Amino acid sequence: MLKRTVVVGGNFCALLLLSSILALFSCGPCRAKGQGEIYRELQNRLIRDGFSRALVGRAFRSARPPMLHLVCSTMRTGTGVPDYDHFLAPKEIACARRFIEDHRNCFVEEKAEYGVAPEIIAALFLVETHFGSYTGKTPTMAVFSTFAIMNRKGNRDLVWRSISASDRAAWGRRAFDKKLLDRSAWAYGELRALFELERRCGMKIESLRGSVMGAIGWPQFLPTSLVKYGVDGNGDGRIDLNNAADAILSTANYLRAYGWCEAKTRPQKEAVIYNYNHSRAYVQIVLGIAERTSEVR
Repeated sequence: MLKRTVVVGGNFCALLLLSSILALFSCGPCRAKGQGEIYRELQNRLIRDGFSRALVGRAFRSARPPMLHLVCSTMRTGTGVPDYDHFLAPKEIACARRFIEDHRNCFVEEKAEYGVAPEIIAALFLVETHFGSYTGKTPTMAVFSTFAIMNRKGNRDLVWRSISASDRAAWGRRAFDKKLLDRSAWAYGELRALFELERRCGMKIESLRGSVMGAIGWPQFLPTSLVKYGVDGNGDGRIDLNNAADAILSTANYLRAYGWCEAKTRPQKEAVIYNYNHSRAYVQIVLGIAERTSEVR
């Protein structure tokens, strides 16, 4: 059944403008040429940073148009705090316990090597992707390429004109530009990590899919975290965060590096999980799940 959407006032104008921009970037005959120009500076920057022209050229050969709708969505204001309470339901805790049991041998290896409680890893996987049930379908390279080109004023101007009048008023142009410049620098670092993964272990980065902010796999690692903490848990010569063993050991490696094994008090444990996701609500729910999962039944 088709749903009817009603848009009024300034939002209607903003939607028309955004649709026109997206059509311009994705039109048939000009698409290939347009993409080359849009990402040319970004490609040259990667080449200057040591990645081969062949690698960069191949990765961008089938590059998608910039996902300006995604950038606009991240600049909306007043979106509220996520509600994680449903993860404390008995059926969800049962899922976490079953996951640990199903991967008992892997967790025994993990505990001996990294010393991280299985319950905390299971809690993270439950909240992030429900043990791989929804890892995201957004093209990872497109996410970081889009945010990376927000260092150009012209691209920020397109986004500024496409967001609602109320969001423009809430941000103010100076704060808006600073946010997108910061995000551009972040995205370029993640894009570099993607290319490092391709160069180091042959990962086909243009085929990666994940969250709308570029996180991938069961634990929803960003590429920089995968470069630093990724572990080949099943010994097949590659790191695949959609594989249980790789995901478990990589997450354990991450948590150990951030001090989980030394964290004895509740505030210390909260600090470690906060490094994983900068949300106080997220921290509390992950620890709550882990505590309930470890309780004697």
